[in-house]
Amino acid sequence: MCPSQADHTVTVGLRERKRLQTRDALCHAALDLFGSRGYSATTLDDIAAAVDVSKRTVLRHFTGKEDVLLAVFREMGALTARELRHRPPHEPPMTALCEATRHALREVARDCPEYRSTPICLAVLRLAATTPGLLTSLHHVLPGRQDTLARILADREHLEDPADPRPQLLVSVHAGALTVAVRAWRASGARDLDTLLATVDVCFASLGSAIAGPWSSPGPG
Repeated sequence: MCPSQADHTVTVGLRERKRLQTRDALCHAALDLFGSRGYSATTLDDIAAAVDVSKRTVLRHFTGKEDVLLAVFREMGALTARELRHRPPHEPPMTALCEATRHALREVARDCPEYRSTPICLAVLRLAATTPGLLTSLHHVLPGRQDTLARILADREHLEDPADPRPQLLVSVHAGALTVAVRAWRASGARDLDTLLATVDVCFASLGSAIAGPWSSPGPG
């Protein structure tokens, strides 16, 4: 590699790191403001001012304040899909999907610095669970994520019929269990990842008895 090429590579690397640092700073500032002022009362100008950048800079990274939060969900969806593709082939579909989800939650929490002692992904989950507008936006993001996971499951199980409903059914049931787990975690007042994962495990373990019944005996957990 000639010196000019090396210099260009270093410059691009530094530029990308700076871009990611700015994006992370905006994400942290937004969550801090959402927590202190409320989601509805926070504007893009507020977020820009907190990081000492222009509103135009914010819009280079995010399409709006909703996008700050949805970006975390998209990242978690991408991590879940990647992990699902690499789960052991002998694992049953639901086991593989649940383990991939646990992995994604841990990865996002590990990669995101702390927000008031709560990893960003958990702060986002709490906000989404308590903000009706965010739940609506999230429902627009979820179908694409679920379609991706369903296709991966179909490939894992070597399904030849594209109309086979089982992958979509499983992904939808899994998403519902995850939603119930997040709501229960939020209602408990917990803020840590281990409690969330334990709650997720209980909900996932309850799926079989919830579907098959009877409900006369206590469920798992």
